[in-house]
Amino acid sequence: MKPNRLIIPALIIGLGLSQTVSAEQRLSLGVKLLAAGWEGDNGSSLSEFESDRGGQLAFNIAYSNDRFYTGLNLQGGNYDFTNRAPDQFNSTGRVPVGTARVEQNDFDLLFGYYVWPRVSIFADIKAVGNRWSNNGYEQNFVGLGLGISGYFPQGDDWTIYGSLGVVGEGDIKDRNDTVVGEGSSSALEVGLVRKLDANNFLNMGAKFRNWAFEHNNGTSQDYSVNALFFGYTHSFTLN
Repeated sequence: MKPNRLIIPALIIGLGLSQTVSAEQRLSLGVKLLAAGWEGDNGSSLSEFESDRGGQLAFNIAYSNDRFYTGLNLQGGNYDFTNRAPDQFNSTGRVPVGTARVEQNDFDLLFGYYVWPRVSIFADIKAVGNRWSNNGYEQNFVGLGLGISGYFPQGDDWTIYGSLGVVGEGDIKDRNDTVVGEGSSSALEVGLVRKLDANNFLNMGAKFRNWAFEHNNGTSQDYSVNALFFGYTHSFTLN
């Protein structure tokens, strides 16, 4: 297993962070558009790959009650690679891929607690699936992440937020649930929230995700998916 590089999450979705901690219960629904690039290497400088075109769309729901919160994030999109794409990990070895489109889907289920009024810690159940267009092969990564997040109001209408975390180790499985390797992931998200009114918010920022995979035969693969994003969130009280 290679050491982790950056750190996690993919969830505290620009809005959960913008809410003041209180005894009220809140439900938030949001959507994000991410202009994302995917690049990396399959274990050597001669096997580098980079997407020609790609992007993702994300949907999220978050619930908070006093200092506790939970959220679900679904994110996915397509990436086009010319001449060289990420290798496929399977039970017999590594399969090099030339020109292909890779569909990536990202799932996060998050549970957090505010240890201070504006700073929280969280656990994240994370799953990422890749599907290659050249042969329909599917590969999945699942792991448990831990992280920290915070928000910092700038006047009445603007809030700076960020989250940082890591999935230290997880299994890589093929479509038959056979473990073909192990990996780690990490991410950093920073952004701004613009309050439109008591229930509506815009959020924008940058998201950086890194992955380090190792096949059962000891060969490695590293890549990053980085994005600028813009989103909208509707939030309302339940009590």
